[in-house]
Amino acid sequence: MLTKVFVALLAISSAASLTVPVHDTHRETLFEAAHNARQLLKDVKTGTMASVYPDSSDLSGRPFAMMEYHAPCYHNGSLTFILMPISRSTQNILRNKDHHATYTVSMPAEGIWSPMSRGRVALMGNMEFLKDLPQNEIDELSECYTTHHPDAKYWIPGRADSPHTSIWARLDTDSIYYVGGFGDTHYIGPIPVDLYAKSEKQVIKSIGAPTEEKTSKSEDTDQQQAGDWDLVRGGSEFDWMNEVEAQGQVIF
Repeated sequence: MLTKVFVALLAISSAASLTVPVHDTHRETLFEAAHNARQLLKDVKTGTMASVYPDSSDLSGRPFAMMEYHAPCYHNGSLTFILMPISRSTQNILRNKDHHATYTVSMPAEGIWSPMSRGRVALMGNMEFLKDLPQNEIDELSECYTTHHPDAKYWIPGRADSPHTSIWARLDTDSIYYVGGFGDTHYIGPIPVDLYAKSEKQVIKSIGAPTEEKTSKSEDTDQQQAGDWDLVRGGSEFDWMNEVEAQGQVIF
């Protein structure tokens, strides 16, 4: 009899814990979501880069997504990447005149009963390929990136013995979508870019952070083609777009 009473009380207690009144449950605010998104991108250093196949491809218009490294090296939340012409993502981005890309990061789900309850964020924007950087910015980017990804020291841009050509790139975000988890307790929806940029009280040291002048689009920028860029690898110049074509000729 006592056993039945105990089981009944346990069932009542469990049911009560699953039906907490709404007014007693804190729901993640927009401001908290902006901060949590910034923190997520600092804590989790790998994500998924999404791009679209160009018109020249048999897969024209289809989305493509693949795992990528990032590093949070800019105080405004822009992410740093090392991109390579051998990468399908890089090829797709370069062939888009605005270099559009979307990058998503999710909280680790290992050991979690419901991964859908975990936070994730999507950053949409354009990839800025960084050429002609002053040496101090190159050194700072290298230090920042390899702090987050020690193995990347073997393919740092400009390294003479690197197995692949690579270049520094920065994702400048113009739209953010955030899912904190389940909608009854977490924020789900867009996050204003300016709020995201200012949400972190202790920001990372700025490394050549983009200014309005740098990030504003002009007719010249819109018309710029990847083939105009002469980059340096191992002390010699090469044409970045030709390198992409060489890497991609077997799949186009």
